[in-house]
Amino acid sequence: MAAAAPGVVGPAIAAALSAQSIGLILHDLARDPAGHPLEVAPVNALMLQLPLYATALLLQAGLWVAMRRLVPVARRVVDPVMILGLLLSVALSAFDLGLQQFRGERLGWNHFTSYDGAGVLNADWLDPVREGGILLGLQVAVLVGAAVGLGVLVWRSVRTTARASDWWHPGALCAAAAMCFAPTMFAYFHQREMAMPPQSRLVGEWRARRRPVDGAGRRAADQALRAAIGGGSASPWIDSTYPLWGLRFSPRMQVPAARPAATPDIIVFMVESLRGRDVGWGFGAERGPTRTPHLDSLAATGVRFPHWISNGDPSPRGFITLHSGVWEHSWGFIVSNFPNTRLDALPARLRARGYRNYAFWGGNPSFDGQLTRARQWYDTVAFERSGNEAFYFRPQPDAMVMAKVRAAIAAHDRDHSSQPFFAYVASNGTHTPFVLDGDPSPPADRQARYDRVLREADAQIGRVIAALRARPRWRETIVVVLGDHSDVTNEPSDPRWRGLPTDAAVATAAFISGPRALIGEPRTVDATVSHVDLLPTVMGWIGDTTPVTTMGRDLFDPATPLRRDVVAINGRGYRLDRDGYTLVVSRDDPQIHYAWKSFTGERPTPLPLHATPFAPDDPRRLTDWINAWGALVEQNRVRPPF
Repeated sequence: MAAAAPGVVGPAIAAALSAQSIGLILHDLARDPAGHPLEVAPVNALMLQLPLYATALLLQAGLWVAMRRLVPVARRVVDPVMILGLLLSVALSAFDLGLQQFRGERLGWNHFTSYDGAGVLNADWLDPVREGGILLGLQVAVLVGAAVGLGVLVWRSVRTTARASDWWHPGALCAAAAMCFAPTMFAYFHQREMAMPPQSRLVGEWRARRRPVDGAGRRAADQALRAAIGGGSASPWIDSTYPLWGLRFSPRMQVPAARPAATPDIIVFMVESLRGRDVGWGFGAERGPTRTPHLDSLAATGVRFPHWISNGDPSPRGFITLHSGVWEHSWGFIVSNFPNTRLDALPARLRARGYRNYAFWGGNPSFDGQLTRARQWYDTVAFERSGNEAFYFRPQPDAMVMAKVRAAIAAHDRDHSSQPFFAYVASNGTHTPFVLDGDPSPPADRQARYDRVLREADAQIGRVIAALRARPRWRETIVVVLGDHSDVTNEPSDPRWRGLPTDAAVATAAFISGPRALIGEPRTVDATVSHVDLLPTVMGWIGDTTPVTTMGRDLFDPATPLRRDVVAINGRGYRLDRDGYTLVVSRDDPQIHYAWKSFTGERPTPLPLHATPFAPDDPRRLTDWINAWGALVEQNRVRPPF
């Protein structure tokens, strides 16, 4: 190929193809953060990936040499631009492979709109590179080498006069692309789609984002979505323009109207990567001494929810679903991709009732757009650490975050004692790679590292609880502890549902401790519930019966059974929990789905749909619900103006 294409064209194509192919090989031989192989059959994976990725590069090269032929006078502009285009394609592939390796996701438009500027340097890229081993280091080296080599060719292309390409050159490149692609047609469709290069996926996503919806189709989708979240045609929906805006606490539900309004102090601890199987009030079997003695003690006095699902992962999805009581978007992050979409907000409703709101982060909320919403909703936002610089953000260890929480509560009692407070505390100490701040020799075992950071989180939250107990308003204080999502440690997994919202991704646990007049007697609730249920629950406590857009239900509403569907969304697929069973569905193809008994680990026994509460068309129906909801978000039809 290099001999046929004159000047810098041949070397540039060869460099891009080589870098991309070597990167794919190294990726498929690598392991995920828990030490599991990324591909159980790497040769089979490469048989699809290599030709598909080569097809995209060869078509790009064909366009290049065709442009050189059509506009020979602009060759000194065309050549460097197209060489940089090849480098961009190689870089996109590298970032896409990194996301697959460490998050089980594919590169999407949301990653460009969520992580911009210096935020990219604060992402989860650097820690994985440091602990990723030789293969990951080689992948980075290949990317750097490609950048240097193609950069040299850019310099050469602007300093020399290259002769025009012959017309057979682009024809030959397109023919080579067709020859690469043809064998992949014998693979299953979904296998080919999963192996597509990021350029193809980004184009498909871009087209989907701009797909028009006709009036009749929109109305049908809205009606189906109303039925999905509960109430059906009898629900008191208010406005067809905002189809989910309604009196979810109507008189027939008979709860907020019958309950006197209360103004308890409320503090929510959103613990980073809290694994439901590793806490004393969770769903997993206890592994020796508890790692959360302080929280276990408080949980025993309240209501425990061992089957609590985060409605999405990673953290931005946990943030928005908890605060707004709605599902996430199917491909994007609402908090960053749709900053102008009007949403309900738990702290905004509390502020209207006289609350003073505080938010604390151990990580960087500006990184993925949380800070923008937080500054709208909270009176005080605290996340900075002394010594952070413009291009470097050091997260705060749990001890530092919880010290700031204790200080803020003391200041509130001194300066705003007449106001109830709401505090949202998003810790970071249990974030992957699960290393204590300043620890020079963390254990090599991932689960052992997680156990250590979880014990530290428990101890530091315990210090805040002790401070709350010393306040006169302790008996009017509600404490909520839950995770933003879960995470994987050492448990073996099945590659068929890697990256889907399985237990390791979204099965956290929660408990609520507070006045018995509001939450009832201490008990364990076995029903599966989720983040979106917190907003309507708080509305029940404070007697807020105004219209709301939410997919959740009041957890303490005796007139509303806790039997419900629970939905979780992440970058690769969807999850539906119903009556003790779980259905996971691929985002790209609802025909790819699996069902099993809920909370049975990462190697559950798949069951046919007829052996579960799910109907044969539920995978498609779930996909339609989520797509309909995504359209409401994109069209800003979630709720009317405030």
